[in-house]
Amino acid sequence: MAEECVSPAEWRSKCEAVRAFSEAQIWAHKHLIHFVLFFFLTGLPLISKDWFGWLAYVYGYPLSTIIGPSYDPYSLGIQVARFIHRISALGLALVLIPFLFKMLGDLKKSEIWPECWSLSCFSKGIRDMIDYYVHKKHVTFPKYNLGQKGWIWTAAIGMIIMYITGVVMWLRDLFSPAVWEWAHLIHDIGFFIAAIGLIIHVYMAVLIPEHRAFVRAMFRTGRLTEEYVEEHHPAWMEKIKQEQE
Repeated sequence: MAEECVSPAEWRSKCEAVRAFSEAQIWAHKHLIHFVLFFFLTGLPLISKDWFGWLAYVYGYPLSTIIGPSYDPYSLGIQVARFIHRISALGLALVLIPFLFKMLGDLKKSEIWPECWSLSCFSKGIRDMIDYYVHKKHVTFPKYNLGQKGWIWTAAIGMIIMYITGVVMWLRDLFSPAVWEWAHLIHDIGFFIAAIGLIIHVYMAVLIPEHRAFVRAMFRTGRLTEEYVEEHHPAWMEKIKQEQE
């Protein structure tokens, strides 16, 4: 079918016939990447001076040469990193809040819910992923497999926790020292968990050939070919056909 699509219009309407992501999802995902990059670049020197203190010097030294040598480059860099970190959090909130309100209407159709909640369904989901990724077998996946759904929910819940602990740290004078210390610890742990999760997420998305069509859809067209969906996500394709009847 791909050979029959000779123009961009034909490619979208004829070849890429399955809508995988909305324009809102594409927009939010792109901006999420920008803000996450800022979070990591500014969060690392706040977590460890021994490992990432050099980043504070990178941020603070140019500014210290401008405002005067009496300012310590490291301390100034920490303040710059903390300021950008907080501004990035506010910016991401401005992106996510309208996006979440827009997605609430389609929440039931978002395909992120488990097909069932039993232990047998969970174990089957694990076996299906092993068969698909390790043994390269054909599996009747829905739009998202168990691992992908787990990542979506982990990222969403984790982001809420990071925001709550971040607000406590930002407004530390309103909370007891014990609450602030717990928030600081949870925020730091969440930071490293997020780093590990993102590495795995990028690896699965970019370096596994079967997922690259989804990456293209997320960042460009929002669409997938029927052939791709039928081959890699047959349960989802069957659901689409039933909804069209």
